[in-house]
Amino acid sequence: MLTDLTILNIISFLLIFFIGLPHGSFDGAVASLVGFSNRMQFLKFIFYYLILFSLVILFWVYFPIIALTIFIIMTIVHFGLCDWTNYKINKYKYPISFTYGMTIIFGIIFFNEDQSFLIFEYLTNNNIYSIQKYFFIPYFLTLLSIIYFIYLSLFEKKLRIGIIEILFLLLIFYFFDPLLSFAIYFCFFHTYKHLKHLIKNIYLHLKNKYFVIYSTIIFTIISWIGGLGIVYYLVQNLSLYESILKVVFIGLAALTLPHMLLVDVIYRRRFK
Repeated sequence: MLTDLTILNIISFLLIFFIGLPHGSFDGAVASLVGFSNRMQFLKFIFYYLILFSLVILFWVYFPIIALTIFIIMTIVHFGLCDWTNYKINKYKYPISFTYGMTIIFGIIFFNEDQSFLIFEYLTNNNIYSIQKYFFIPYFLTLLSIIYFIYLSLFEKKLRIGIIEILFLLLIFYFFDPLLSFAIYFCFFHTYKHLKHLIKNIYLHLKNKYFVIYSTIIFTIISWIGGLGIVYYLVQNLSLYESILKVVFIGLAALTLPHMLLVDVIYRRRFK
């Protein structure tokens, strides 16, 4: 069934699948950079990564609403920390991270609430519209954080360009549907900032430069093949749209936990 799958949906999925997801394939290089340097250590890293990945998927199967909530919180934290790192300042870590994370997630939901909750329903197989009336709380917190961010920009010049960026993102979220809005931010803002910071440190501190290329290509191809295989399996019982939606976002959730532990907990402590 292709009834739910529009041209914009296809563009969104292709962007996330072929540009957004592969940025996590650099995790092999990051692992080597932070200490998983010899063969045995690297195999341990892959083992732990796959265990965490599998546990997240199992948790989502049995507790989908809780898993979705945790995924949203993790995404806010991960996006926010990446945007804060991009400013290369040691202060205002929490307000900057909170502002960006909340603006991305709840900005998208605010301007596309009905479509966003339909996606949530697909991802959880549950009617979760009962909590929709409480979303004024994160919307209000997001607005307050943006106001505070503007206030901080009076004292920190680097944040002034951030005001333009945040307003530009909100315009994107206003004009485009939630999938395309997420894809644009994830692929062209988050992925760019993440890789810009990461690649510089990898090539400065990692001796085996070819390993970066080989490991990234291998992990990318594995993620593509695995994703397409699961879509093929799900499409036997679900629409193509719902199948891709589940693979992309539940897959992102499963990758986000080990990715965050590696990047936000271990990597950022050493390379701010």
